[in-house]
Amino acid sequence: MTKNSNSEKKYSIDELSESTGFSRRTIRFYIQEKILEPPAGRGRGGFYFDSHKAVLLKIKELQAKGFNLESINNIIKMHEKISEEPIIFNQEKFDRQIWVKYTVEDGIELSVRRDVEEKNIKKINEMINFFSFKQKGDK
Repeated sequence: MTKNSNSEKKYSIDELSESTGFSRRTIRFYIQEKILEPPAGRGRGGFYFDSHKAVLLKIKELQAKGFNLESINNIIKMHEKISEEPIIFNQEKFDRQIWVKYTVEDGIELSVRRDVEEKNIKKINEMINFFSFKQKGDK
């Protein structure tokens, strides 16, 4: 899976841990379980590549979707068999979004992404007032 191309960035285990959110212990566990390729080099001089990072981020993405580790391992191994390309991690899918929930009426909610809320708070309040008024008028 890991391609040691000269264009790939090298990471220490600490850098890989920090950039993926996995502990060093978890990274070592994934290597032990053969989910992740071992680092290049030996001992403390070992280093990881972008391809290691991509696999770890794919693991995180699949875990967020509810896959267990056995299924994730099967997905990664299947990808290796059918493709020469490393698993590509889509950062946009992984970025965390914050949503704000407004209760308009009992059973009616409006969910707005935080970045949209900050730019359009006046419109959001108008929508809430409109729906609240509409509901009271319909009763």
